[in-house]
Amino acid sequence: MKRSFDIFFSALGLLLLAPLGLLLAALVKLADGGQVFYGQLRVGQFGRPFRIWKFRSMVANADQLGLPLTSGEDPRVTRIGRFLRSTKLDELPQLWNVLVGEMSFVGPRPEVPRYVERYTPEQREILAFKPGITDMASMLFRNEQDLLRGADDVEAFYVRYCLPRKIELNRQYAAQASLLQDIWIIVQTLCPYWLGVFTLYTAALVCCLWFAYLLRFDFVLTARLHREFLRAVPWVVGPQLLFLFWRGQMRGLLSYFSLRDLRRTVFCLFLALAIQFPLVQFAVGQGKPFLSILLVHFLLSICILSAIRLTFRSLRERSSGAVAKAASSVEPRRLAIVGTGDLATRLALEFSANGHGARRVVAFFDDDPYAWNKRPHDIPVVGMPECLLNPEWLKKIDEVIVALPERQAERAEEIRTMLKQASIKVSLTSTES
Repeated sequence: MKRSFDIFFSALGLLLLAPLGLLLAALVKLADGGQVFYGQLRVGQFGRPFRIWKFRSMVANADQLGLPLTSGEDPRVTRIGRFLRSTKLDELPQLWNVLVGEMSFVGPRPEVPRYVERYTPEQREILAFKPGITDMASMLFRNEQDLLRGADDVEAFYVRYCLPRKIELNRQYAAQASLLQDIWIIVQTLCPYWLGVFTLYTAALVCCLWFAYLLRFDFVLTARLHREFLRAVPWVVGPQLLFLFWRGQMRGLLSYFSLRDLRRTVFCLFLALAIQFPLVQFAVGQGKPFLSILLVHFLLSICILSAIRLTFRSLRERSSGAVAKAASSVEPRRLAIVGTGDLATRLALEFSANGHGARRVVAFFDDDPYAWNKRPHDIPVVGMPECLLNPEWLKKIDEVIVALPERQAERAEEIRTMLKQASIKVSLTSTES
């Protein structure tokens, strides 16, 4: 089934995306006159080498000018290449690798031979599986360039800290691989988190407007009112989504909801209300929809969006285990927290609410790759704790709090020792798991 899925959709993708591929090829060619495609030798299933294809995103002979890794603002990346990399469009030619059977849509991302040579015997077990265009590790390491930014030795940092975590994620995938899981990974790869939040908010706000119409007309809507409702949707819901996006409500995790988030939501919806009436008057007609519909929609929107956030928060809190008291003796000016569990996020919320600028949490760091690139309480989860060793982060923080559960005491002590050697002030706090 997996191979049939790969053949069908890779062939379909090559056919449907051919116009886009031709456009991208022309842009790459016109940018500097170099070749369009770049083929790099990778290690495939059972250790067999093959050439993986991409749209060229770096200058000619880039592999001779540096490492097979890129970090931060790598000067080898071209202007059009940065766009291709940020949108992952440079990976489109790999549909050919899938079609001919060298790769699958989902599978361990293939590495270059120089890194495979450093695999331990246990890590080499991952070579039993066909490599893929995407996998869970690719999604969680999608900002890998930022993880590597500032490292004194980029390659050493990648091999020591990033590569083992990627392999472990791939082993986890292999242990429970299925076609349904592959489809879910593909969906997550194509649809970023904020897009899912945007879709959920859009559906909720449209339903609120529909219910406001039903209340206004005693649950009896004529064909004319149906048409009026459809014409009003973009002019009523559009401003709400715009202001919610502007205030960062699409970035934060839905499961983290506080009074501050409620105030932001109400503020965004109120700003939208201020411009909805004239917009609808212009688009739909004089007096339609009635002002009462907009007011009811405003109140319903607050209630429904808050209910959605509280539901996700309740689900998170039920599965997160016991809650401990936050540490009260730490007074850093710029604080990083290791951990993203309930204790860590409550600490961050307390500092945010009571710090008055003196205790500002600037970032989370966590061993769990599934937490990376998220923003609980609008604070970024940057990456693994070892990223704190990069000189760039040493300049940005004054102190670190390691907020891990009691069952991870050994890991907490390991992180404390590691950061002490880097001359960072470290505090430990924990809770029973």
